[in-house]
Amino acid sequence: MTTIGVPEDELERLRPHDVAHYLRSRGWQEAGRVRYSRRWERDWAGRARRLLLPMDTDLADFADRMADLVGALAELEARPPSAVLQDLRATGLDVQYIRTMPSTPSGTIPVQAGVLAVTSARDLLMAAACHTIEPRLVQPRRKPRAARDFVDSARFGPTVPGSYVLSVQVPLPERDLQPSLFGDDPEPFARSVSRRMYRAVAAARTAAEDAMDADDSAPFADAVGQGVSADLCEALAGIGGHDDRGAGTAHAFSIDFAWSPRWQVPPMESVAPFSPRLVHALRDGAQDLRRQEPEPGVTVIGRSTKLKRAAEYGPGEVTVEAVVLGVEGEVGPKRQIHVTLAEDEYTRATDAHAQGRTLKIEGDLARRGTYYELTRITAFDVL
Repeated sequence: MTTIGVPEDELERLRPHDVAHYLRSRGWQEAGRVRYSRRWERDWAGRARRLLLPMDTDLADFADRMADLVGALAELEARPPSAVLQDLRATGLDVQYIRTMPSTPSGTIPVQAGVLAVTSARDLLMAAACHTIEPRLVQPRRKPRAARDFVDSARFGPTVPGSYVLSVQVPLPERDLQPSLFGDDPEPFARSVSRRMYRAVAAARTAAEDAMDADDSAPFADAVGQGVSADLCEALAGIGGHDDRGAGTAHAFSIDFAWSPRWQVPPMESVAPFSPRLVHALRDGAQDLRRQEPEPGVTVIGRSTKLKRAAEYGPGEVTVEAVVLGVEGEVGPKRQIHVTLAEDEYTRATDAHAQGRTLKIEGDLARRGTYYELTRITAFDVL
């Protein structure tokens, strides 16, 4: 044990490169070399401060020098040396701290709720990764290889004091301290997923609140562009103790995000906790998003009732009162279906409207509240 109360072997495992990233992210600036160390400086509370970072891990007193650095940081940051050490060791990780709040003694969780929280944390990673690749209301059953590789690379870290807390660690690739001659390095996929997850979790919470206030699930569909999907809402509801069968007792939870200093992150506000009522709203929102998932390869037949486009030329929107043909040719009830057509098809639809002729269109059909929308048009004909 060292003078700062931290095991020597843990100090020996610190990597100077990672410590340098940490210092740079906290406003320290490199100010030259002192034999086998680099000097870092910054102004702290009106006083110039200096630290020496040993760069040679083979030095006989490497652990002692690291102890001096960790001790100095702990004093300046008013934190325990163990907390500073934990951050220095996690500089290559984005970490999500999932704090569950079941009605059991602090630091515990019912077994079934714990299993559900762990699997839902995995599903949350997968939902964010899939949405980073392709935003969709509902993610496909066969997940993209990049998303599967991302989830495989993530890991659960040690728990932290408080309610039952899961720490999910997302490793980021190495990055040179010196800036590239060709500008900033592109953001790695893992960081893009972490950022997407943060935005999606915040947007899902806002959508859940708005949905409860309006007694309408439309806010969830409106938030799809921010990363919300049926899969993400189901994962969040699962963390809150609500499984896909509607079983289990919902409990509050929160998710806090810690960011690796290797890649710059703009300031982000903490996401407020999710109450049990919000957990139920998330489950309802997920179910509604699944109902809105487009049905592929649908054929609709009917006459246009309204045509609209923003300019004299270009694509336009057509509203068709149409029936939907089933797989075996059966005809369903008439529906108001909105279709956005390219310029040529819109011109033909305009002529058909003037002549009272029928349109036959193929595409993916999705429900949007009180109406339907046909997207990804694959065939268009005037009968």
